[in-house]
Amino acid sequence: MIRKQFIFFIFLLVSLTIFGQKNDSVVTKKSLFIIPHAAYQQETSWSAGVAGGYYFKSNDISRISSVSGSMDYTLLNQFIFNITPKIYLADKKWYLYSNLNFRNYPDYFYGIGNSPTEVKEALTVRNFSLVLQPQYSFTNEIFAGPLFSYRNESVVLDAAFEEDRTEIYERFGSAGWTPFSQLNIGVVASFDSRDNQFYPQKGIFAKSTFSTSNTGLGSTFSVTDFTLDFRNYLPVFKNHIFGWQALYTGVFSKNEIPFQLLPTVGGRDYLRGFRQGMYRENVLMLLQTEYRLPIYKRLKAAFFCSAGDVVNSSNYQIDKLKVAYGAGLRYRLNDARVHLRFDIAKNNYGEKLQFYITATEAF
Repeated sequence: MIRKQFIFFIFLLVSLTIFGQKNDSVVTKKSLFIIPHAAYQQETSWSAGVAGGYYFKSNDISRISSVSGSMDYTLLNQFIFNITPKIYLADKKWYLYSNLNFRNYPDYFYGIGNSPTEVKEALTVRNFSLVLQPQYSFTNEIFAGPLFSYRNESVVLDAAFEEDRTEIYERFGSAGWTPFSQLNIGVVASFDSRDNQFYPQKGIFAKSTFSTSNTGLGSTFSVTDFTLDFRNYLPVFKNHIFGWQALYTGVFSKNEIPFQLLPTVGGRDYLRGFRQGMYRENVLMLLQTEYRLPIYKRLKAAFFCSAGDVVNSSNYQIDKLKVAYGAGLRYRLNDARVHLRFDIAKNNYGEKLQFYITATEAF
């Protein structure tokens, strides 16, 4: 399967080289790309989809409006639709980050905690979520504003779950297994001195969010969450870049928290090499580094290593720190420095290789 994905990636590089050469001269030019893809998994059968983005022309390489998204559909009538507009308004005095997501897609519940369990419950997630973060630019680098998010979610379970329901509820709680809605209101503040938001070569990015939901204000659960994300990009020499990220995410409540709201390691952005959703708890802490270097024209490479874990805020105990590492290729799609990314990653838990294809950097 990895070989097939790699061959497909090389095919994309050749195609994009043929059709993308004319966009190489003007920094502020608008651009559009659409990438089709197909895959097969036992729980989904064959799936097909597209990922793409539209990038507006801009007179500032560090402030480029964009609309990116993806759509996947399977032969079992499952789907994912995701769109993320990032728009600068009023002569760049306002910045609006937003995300809209629909999904009816299979997944697994592996339990809660940072240690492996024998639990693997099949489920289908039905989810609608919307995030709005309008931010005002107080200076060229400092932004702040309100945060609004809404989430409605339910899970569809197979007959086998009924045999395990009592044990699952006793070990991990019952929150999240019945339909719920969350309306969060909060604040967001950020500092951004990066020379570019898609593939930075220098600068600092720091962002903090705080939000809360209440059962009396349109939410099923009363939950408070806080995030702090710090990233630094250091030029080494001749377009070689060393980047690192420190991330803290906490979700807190006096009562049960739906397992879907708990932070998780793994996936294409956080601790690549672990399967997303396998380990989750109410606090996530991680540090990840990446060394990026040019190969030839639009083609680049990257080597990365990450360490971190999820923990329970009542004791912050880690049994075995999670470490992941790997390498990948990057291909520049446009003058906004958006890159097609192909990564292969491994972890220190002895699990099989994970691979990722996307059009955004991990951080």
